[in-house]
Amino acid sequence: MSTSEKPTNESLRQLMERHGLNQSHVATLTGYSVETVKGWFASPDSTRYRAVRKPVLESVRRAIELGEHYKLEGVKTPKAKS
Repeated sequence: MSTSEKPTNESLRQLMERHGLNQSHVATLTGYSVETVKGWFASPDSTRYRAVRKPVLESVRRAIELGEHYKLEGVKTPKAKS
C-alpha cells in the first residue's frame, strides 16, 4: 500500500461519519457494488482491501452537496445557501 491510499480511504470514512452515510449509501452514490465499498474498509493487510481513488471521494462529496436530489434516509446534507 502506498502512503497516498490510506488518507483517501480514511477521508471517505470521515466523510461518511460526518454525514451519516453507510456503505450502502456510498454504493448507491458511486455506482460501485456494496462488496467493492466493503473492500475500501477492509484491513490493508486483507486480500479484500481496495484503495479509494480520489475521483470516487470527490463524487461522494459532490453527491452530498447535491443532497436534495438523493433521498437517502439518514444522510445529513449541507443546508442550502441563501
